[in-house]
Amino acid sequence: MDKQIIEILTGIQSEMKEFRSELTGIQGEMKGFRSELTGIQGEMKGFRSELTGIQGEMKGFRSELKETRTDVKDIKETVNRIEASQTEDVIALLKVSKQNSEEDFHYLNTRITNIDKRVFNLENRTEG
Repeated sequence: MDKQIIEILTGIQSEMKEFRSELTGIQGEMKGFRSELTGIQGEMKGFRSELTGIQGEMKGFRSELKETRTDVKDIKETVNRIEASQTEDVIALLKVSKQNSEEDFHYLNTRITNIDKRVFNLENRTEG
């Protein structure tokens, strides 16, 4: 019976050594997982940092886009004012040109009438 107890104890000791060996392997794997998890956490912090940077850049882009939209609106308003004033300028130039033409016509018409009268008078003198 002592022999049986010793065999049982020896079997238990052997199983305990196996269990300890497996436990040591599991602990090693757990250390590996912890190390991998620490690496993943570091990568996540890097991603968060990059995401924060991207978000900052997006805010900058939004601000620049808003400024660009305002600039385009201002440019459109300026172009509309220029187009409106160009039309008014052209009309004003045409009015001045018409007035000058009418004055030139009146002057030339008066000169021709005066010359016509002189020619008529000269013709009458030569006939008479």
